[in-house]
Amino acid sequence: MNATQTLYKVSHPLRISRYGAHTSLSTVERIEAIDALMQMLGTTLSIQAQLDYLEQTLRNVSFLPIRQLFRRLARTTADYAGFLATGIADLGGYAEPASLYRLNDVAQSLGFADCLIGIHDGMRRLRTADAVLREYQESADANKDSASKRFFEECLRRNAQLLWQINNNLPHE
Repeated sequence: MNATQTLYKVSHPLRISRYGAHTSLSTVERIEAIDALMQMLGTTLSIQAQLDYLEQTLRNVSFLPIRQLFRRLARTTADYAGFLATGIADLGGYAEPASLYRLNDVAQSLGFADCLIGIHDGMRRLRTADAVLREYQESADANKDSASKRFFEECLRRNAQLLWQINNNLPHE
C-alpha cells in the first residue's frame, strides 16, 4: 500500500514551487516547459562563456569602463542562468549550470568580433524562446493557474532584462 502511495506522489502532475502549486501544468506540459528552460539555460551559459572570454581578453585594456561593462554583463547573465536553473528545479527538472557552462568553453582562436556575433546569435535564440514563454503564460492565465502565470511572467521579465542590457551595451552586427 505504501508503494502505491509513493507512486501516486511521483506521477501526480501537481508541482509546488516557490510561486505556489502549478495546477494547470500536466506532466507533458511541465516536461516541455523544462525543455524550453533548459534550452534557454544552454543559450544563456553560451553567452556567459563568451562574455567571460571577452572580459579575460580585455584584462590588459587600460580603459576601465570597458572591462567593467563586460564584468557587469557576465554577472547579469550568470544571475539569469541561476534563476533558470532554480526554475527548472521548481518544475521538477534538474540542471547543473557549472557542468553545462564547461561545455561552452570558448575556443581561444575566436576573435572579439566572433564572440560578439555569438552573443547576438544567442540573443536571437532567447528572443525566440520568449514567444514560447508567452504561450505558457497565456495558457496558465486561461487555466487560472496563478503560480505558473507568476513564474512565467518572472521568466519573461528576467529574459527581457538580460536582452535589454546586452542590446543596449554591445554594438550591433
